[in-house]
Amino acid sequence: MTDPRVERTRQALFSALDELLAEMPFGEISVSALAKRANVGRQTLYRHFDSMGAMVDARMQFGMAEQIELARSSQGDEADWMQQVALVACERVAAQPHISRAILSGEAGQDALASMRAQLVALRSDAPNDPLEHVPADLQGFVASFYAGAVAATLLHWIEAGCTPDAETMSGVIARLTANVPTEWGGITRSTS
Repeated sequence: MTDPRVERTRQALFSALDELLAEMPFGEISVSALAKRANVGRQTLYRHFDSMGAMVDARMQFGMAEQIELARSSQGDEADWMQQVALVACERVAAQPHISRAILSGEAGQDALASMRAQLVALRSDAPNDPLEHVPADLQGFVASFYAGAVAATLLHWIEAGCTPDAETMSGVIARLTANVPTEWGGITRSTS
C-alpha cells in the first residue's frame, strides 16, 4: 500500500508540472521552479524522481497501464476494439495536452518517448486478432514501431491543432488508419550484409 504522504507529494508535483507546462515549454522548466510550484524542496522532488523526464515518464506509465488494462478486457472485433482504445488515448491526451506534447515531441527526453512507443506497441499486440501474425518474425518489431510512430505523430499533430476535431472523431480516424496490417509480405528482399 502506498503511503498517503508520498501520493500527495507526487500529485502536488504532477499538478505543478501541469501548471508550468501550460505556461512554458518543457525545456524551460527548471527543477527549482517545479519544486517551488509544488511547495516542496528540490531534494523531495529527487527523492521521488531521478529527473523531470522520469517524472513525466512515471505519469505517462500510470495512464498507459490503465489503457492497457482496458485493451486487455475489451471484447469485440478489431475495429471496435481499436476505436475504444483510441478513444481512451484521445480523451487522456485532450485532458493533458501539455504533458502529452512534452512526451510526444521528445521534449521530456528519449526515455519518456521510448516508453510511450513501447506502450503503444504493447497496446497493438493486445488487439483481438494478432495484427502481426502475417508479418515475418524478424520484421514484427519494425512494423509495430511504424504503427506506434504513426499514432504518436498523429496525436502530436492533433494537440497542435487544439485537439480538434473532438476525441471521438479523432479516435475513429486513428482506428481506421491503424486497423489493418497487410497480410501479404512477399517480395520483401532482406539483405544479410
